[in-house]
Amino acid sequence: MKIKWGALVVDGRGKLGGHVASQNKGGSYLRTKVTPSNPQTTFQTSVRALFGSISQAWSGLGASVIAAWNASVDEWKETNIFGDLKQPSGKALFQRLNNQAQAAGYAAVTSPPAKLAMVEGVITQFNIDLADDEIFNVGSYAGADARVVLYATAPVSEGTSFVKNRLRQVYSTLGNAIVPADAYSAYVARFGEPLVTDKIFLGVKYVLPTGQASPLQTGIASIVA
Repeated sequence: MKIKWGALVVDGRGKLGGHVASQNKGGSYLRTKVTPSNPQTTFQTSVRALFGSISQAWSGLGASVIAAWNASVDEWKETNIFGDLKQPSGKALFQRLNNQAQAAGYAAVTSPPAKLAMVEGVITQFNIDLADDEIFNVGSYAGADARVVLYATAPVSEGTSFVKNRLRQVYSTLGNAIVPADAYSAYVARFGEPLVTDKIFLGVKYVLPTGQASPLQTGIASIVA
């Protein structure tokens, strides 16, 4: 659980005992922790298997390689949810980059890479065309040195606006744009046939062979029959 201390506690994120601290449009809040059902789907199993294999790979690295990862973390500092600048551990960086690289279809990342500037905000519209069985976006990364990864939700209620915990990776391909028919088929395999009346969120990120990824850009899909 993450807590920001003032004269009293002023903010918090995460789980502690039977409670969860988070934030919405109304501000910070504390709620009772609810344990969701665990259907043990094929997708869940594959994600957990990948996480486990990456953890084992870290344990198998030599001392000099581990030292190199630990020495590289300073340039990977990021601002957390409280606005504080934090840097990951060498193991956390190894885990994050490998998870993103291998989930996108790349080989394992064994050496710490240099951090590069990544594109963001390049997508202007997400589309689902039911007549042509296609999913496509308007706007794309200009380079061809990355894999584009598509995330999606199942249909959500009309009042739903926060979907970070509902987005699931459904498709990836090499290049700067998804293949519309393949992306649609991947969505259907995961969530079923969409309807023109559905509200569906889509998201895109670009992942380099080093595992570095652009920020996930999301939006509500425009669905046409």
